[in-house]
Amino acid sequence: MVIKQKAICPKCGGRGILLDADPTKPAIRCSCYQQRFDFQSHLGIPPRYQSATLDNFWAWWTSEHQETELLSQLDLANQLLLNPMSRATLKNSLDLKLEHIIQKSGYQPSNSGLGSAKNIRYALQPSGYDQLIGWASQGKSISDFWWISGSPQTGRSTLAAAALRARIARTSESGLFISIRTFSQQLKDVYYDIRSFKNTDFQSERALMEPLMEAAVLVIDDFDRLDNDIRIARAFAQLLDYRYSETKPTLLTAIKSPRSVLQSEQSPIIKLGDNSLLRRLEQSQRVECQPTLKSLITLIATT
Repeated sequence: MVIKQKAICPKCGGRGILLDADPTKPAIRCSCYQQRFDFQSHLGIPPRYQSATLDNFWAWWTSEHQETELLSQLDLANQLLLNPMSRATLKNSLDLKLEHIIQKSGYQPSNSGLGSAKNIRYALQPSGYDQLIGWASQGKSISDFWWISGSPQTGRSTLAAAALRARIARTSESGLFISIRTFSQQLKDVYYDIRSFKNTDFQSERALMEPLMEAAVLVIDDFDRLDNDIRIARAFAQLLDYRYSETKPTLLTAIKSPRSVLQSEQSPIIKLGDNSLLRRLEQSQRVECQPTLKSLITLIATT
């Protein structure tokens, strides 16, 4: 998809000012100017997440996960590794991953009750969190697609907004945060969906998609709630192809993992038959909004 057309305000013709027919009267700012200013100031981030920062996300995260529960899980992991029989059942290098967390945490078992940990952060932080922080704050990681997953109320949208703001603050790039549900409805209005016709400015699909194409960094929230309309799925597939070819980072949030979302028979992306896009999304840099140690313990229990 090649997009050149820009949405032009019908009131001012894109100038940002309104000229009175009477030349003696001063020009005034058009309402679209303030709307554009506010939009860029907030990067399109919804009010709920506009104050999100990496620091206050971490403060909230630590308050949500009790240290005693993490120490109990560290103790369980330690016991699994010490027992030769249970350790032999750990596949896919799970034993090495548990060992790494125990060592990094400085866990010391106790003969009576729970042990202690010098740095519980390594057990507490979400899987992939360090890589995301390095990308946003320090430019360490390079990734075309980030996939931030987690159950409802686990902070995935907050983390995505915080990472976007940190990245933009560091690089001064352009950035944009969209809800796929809201944007899908805007696209359906373009297609003259009579159930909710709100496209009073008669914007084209290209005009709506252009900001998503141009943004140096894009967050697509709730990607797993992509509308089933094949036209919308095709528009987003073309968007992701374009951003991949232009090496523009894209952060997607979803409840489930890429494989669970993209291999579902109900997935509109599956209907397109674009295997290369599916493969790229499945290979996204992953961040799971669950303590790393808890994720490993859950994985062990289900395999």
